[in-house]
Amino acid sequence: MNAVAPTPLAAPLDDYLREVVQTLHAAVNQGIRRAAEDPTAATQQITDCEEILHVVMSGDVNQWLGGE
Repeated sequence: MNAVAPTPLAAPLDDYLREVVQTLHAAVNQGIRRAAEDPTAATQQITDCEEILHVVMSGDVNQWLGGE
């Protein structure tokens, strides 16, 4: 079995997605803490998570990496 060589896009894409996951993780943690105190207080964190997931699911890699 031959290993597949990474494309030039792999490293910057990995870096971008790592940042996305870290940002999403931070927003979720903050939202959970706020929701424990007051469920309505987590609305902004939920909105942030939805926006982050929408960007990822759109799959516009060129835009993520500063392309066209």
